[in-house]
Amino acid sequence: MLPMRLSQGQLNLLETCPRKFQHTYLEQLASPSTPEQQERMMAGSRFHLLMQQWEMGLPVEPLVQADRQLDQWFTSFVTAAPQILALGDDRTTFRQSEHQRTLEVAGHLLVVVYDLLVLTEQHAQILDWKTIRNRCNRNG
Repeated sequence: MLPMRLSQGQLNLLETCPRKFQHTYLEQLASPSTPEQQERMMAGSRFHLLMQQWEMGLPVEPLVQADRQLDQWFTSFVTAAPQILALGDDRTTFRQSEHQRTLEVAGHLLVVVYDLLVLTEQHAQILDWKTIRNRCNRNG
């Protein structure tokens, strides 16, 4: 039997809604996404792409000009957390967006993708972009 790959999203679902995790990943009985859910997922993916382009130093203006929601989110981000824009300095030894790490534990692969990882000699900063507003009822 192949080991099960567990991502942060899957572990979050296991913590917040164990029954949905069981149905979706163990029993593979996922219900189809509604158009609204699909749009929210696509909007989150677009935001992650925007932040990845920003981190790589690529222009983000075409993305935010073409998408009002992205523009609002990015403007809010810049306003609320300007220190993140300047994160890292001459002590930074490593900085990467979409950085992936994998660890095998008890026959399962735990996979994490850091939206932004910034390392110095003494510290690590991990940032995780979130666009989700509501979470599953824990008793559901």
